[in-house]
Amino acid sequence: MGDSGSWTAGKGAAMEQPAAERAQKRGLDLLVGLAVRNERSIAGMTLSELSAKSGVSSPMISKIERGHVSASLSTLNALAGAIGVPIINFFAETVEIGEVAFVRAGEGVTVRRAGSTYGHVYRQLGRVSTGHLDFETYLITLDRPVAGTPFFQHSGVELLHLLEGSLSYRIGEESYELGPGDTLTFESEAPHGPVRMTSARAVFLTVIARPK
Repeated sequence: MGDSGSWTAGKGAAMEQPAAERAQKRGLDLLVGLAVRNERSIAGMTLSELSAKSGVSSPMISKIERGHVSASLSTLNALAGAIGVPIINFFAETVEIGEVAFVRAGEGVTVRRAGSTYGHVYRQLGRVSTGHLDFETYLITLDRPVAGTPFFQHSGVELLHLLEGSLSYRIGEESYELGPGDTLTFESEAPHGPVRMTSARAVFLTVIARPK
């Protein structure tokens, strides 16, 4: 009796799993189909025009767009080529969106770092953390003279884009004279930081990507 119950439960679970997989697959087919139809509409192509250009029959394209069939990669590639878009466009909606940071102008978390060398304002504009990477964005304002050697050293890669003012910024043994619109991108394991301001105020954007 007990064995029969166990067998019945196992059979039900075995039947349930394929049903769930079929539902998931159906959802993916619908998303891909909608993407194909959307790209075709943007290109201003009719079903017959896309069929003639891609070599895929109109009935098959119609089934794909309605999510009634699972199109092969070769078929999707033919459709993408005929429309003139990358095939990845058909899969954009199937990718789950992870963390997103959105900060409106003038907002953000403000922190003032005070010390004998620095007295400037950090405004964190966003931070996203994935399974293997931390990505941070700061708007930094220098509102008093700086002096001394570089103070920062950490793993990862950093981008600095000067928005306002002028600044001498040192990376390792090299110094760079920056003006509005200038950008530095560097490995941030090298000692780095501003060493001299040549304007009353400097504002720059810093983007840091580092492994966890």
